[in-house]
Amino acid sequence: MLIAGFGSILTMGAVSVIAYTETPEFCGACHTMGPEIKGHEISPHRELACVECHTAPGTRMLLEVVTGTFPKPIPPPDHSMLPPTTETCQRCHNVTPLLAGGGPIRLVLHEQYGFDSASTRQTVALVIRPNGFGSGGRTVGVHWHIDADVEYLAPDPRAQEIDYVSVRHADGSFEEFIASRSVTQADNVTADITTLSSEMDARRMDCIDCHNRIGHDLPSASRAVDDQISAGNISATLPYIKAQAVKRLSMSYASLDDADQSIAGLNYFYATNYPLVARDQSAQISAAIVSLQATYRLVATPEMGAFVSTYPTNIGHRDSPGCFRCHDGAHYRVLEGRLTTETIPSQCSTCHTFPQIGEYESGVLIGRRPATHNGQLWIFDHKLSVAATDPTGQTCGACHTRTYCENCHATNAVMVSHDQMVFNHGAVAAQDSARACAYCHAPSYCAQCHAEPVMPVGPAGTGSRPQQSVEYQLIGDVP
Repeated sequence: MLIAGFGSILTMGAVSVIAYTETPEFCGACHTMGPEIKGHEISPHRELACVECHTAPGTRMLLEVVTGTFPKPIPPPDHSMLPPTTETCQRCHNVTPLLAGGGPIRLVLHEQYGFDSASTRQTVALVIRPNGFGSGGRTVGVHWHIDADVEYLAPDPRAQEIDYVSVRHADGSFEEFIASRSVTQADNVTADITTLSSEMDARRMDCIDCHNRIGHDLPSASRAVDDQISAGNISATLPYIKAQAVKRLSMSYASLDDADQSIAGLNYFYATNYPLVARDQSAQISAAIVSLQATYRLVATPEMGAFVSTYPTNIGHRDSPGCFRCHDGAHYRVLEGRLTTETIPSQCSTCHTFPQIGEYESGVLIGRRPATHNGQLWIFDHKLSVAATDPTGQTCGACHTRTYCENCHATNAVMVSHDQMVFNHGAVAAQDSARACAYCHAPSYCAQCHAEPVMPVGPAGTGSRPQQSVEYQLIGDVP
């Protein structure tokens, strides 16, 4: 009995040890998982044990840690090595309400600050709603991707580029699309698809193809600075503080000491360029430095080679390509082995209303578009039907508010001449800046012809939301 007792104690002890190895506390005890633990602590899943989403009980990475052979940064897990989402996500999340009637309608409202001298506060409002909502026809919500048989081919394990997509519908019909960059011969695309299939493994789309960082998401540099300004930790009265803060947070430093030194360089920036600000607002500058140094420790972990752009999130397209990995206007339908001009839908209205961006919230439209608005040239021709950009007193005012119109008219986009654009767009972009082009066009639109990047803003078609890697280039010449 004594031996049996000891055996029971050892067994219970072993079970406890194994259970402990499945917790965030155990995983976080190793410095290699620092970035993941920081994201987990602020995620909606912070109460869950690692094993509930990742892998069966065990210590698969232990050997790499012991031998010091772990990669820097730690790569995101290969989705093929994770349990099926039916055993993880869908144990808690019921997808039925997300699919019924096209899914729920949700208002998204957040603050952002500009890169101008005043770091101008803007409110962004949009409504995520099913495609076709208000038309009286069939509505399709964003979660149809996990209800249908959607497969894709991607050249990298993170699937930040997707070269081929196929869809098999419930009625047995089949559609396939290929990225323009992967096409070598438009009238025989079958050969290109065969080549892609031989080089890449097909993956069926599921929850984590979009919710890839749901347990470990960290804010981008831009969002992190917005949060600090909104919280009052950084004063927007400091000239170019948003631009300068994002510039410093977006850089890759060798150590935290280097990051702290760069951020502390705000003192020199204001003393050199704005001496009166440096004299009269020294307390606000010091507070901004303290806030940004703490923020950098959240968004980056230099010792692991993890920085603000290391782990892109696929939800939306504010900070990384996300939805535009497929919905970029450059994935063309293949029919009978030939390329067509039809693309995977990429209009803003496919998933949400057109974003309302301004000092104040504007009316957000979720109903059916008038027939007059459906023409492909309406965006150019609507000026013939209105007397002024202020819709007040005009028929436009029945649906639109002033700030809705200002979204476009406050940019250079309306000043771009599109006559013979295919021949002179280079000169036009140089004159009016590609930022104006980016208000409507995604970078992939240009990539259909240009091998090198020519769109200095992104990630797609908003113009006002530069990518982290590009923000530094854009604001590098700020005084």
